[in-house]
Amino acid sequence: MLDKKEFIKGTLRLARKMKYKIETNQNDQEQIDFGNKKLTVNQLSLMHPDILLPDADISKIINAVAPGRPCTHKPMKEIIENLRSI
Repeated sequence: MLDKKEFIKGTLRLARKMKYKIETNQNDQEQIDFGNKKLTVNQLSLMHPDILLPDADISKIINAVAPGRPCTHKPMKEIIENLRSI
């Protein structure tokens, strides 16, 4: 399983590859812009390692860390599927 640093780096790399914009917010944190909503590296960090487990409920994990961001669920599921195959 990827460690936290590898997870964040891989998630950002795959998000870029999928053409999602990576920004730096006002708190100097990188974040993935999924269109209407964003996920910060801090939020990604809080999802690790649970989100990488084979039976993880990705939507539930995202809601626990970043509620009100349903538009992030589908792209994050795709990213996690790709990360698991590394």
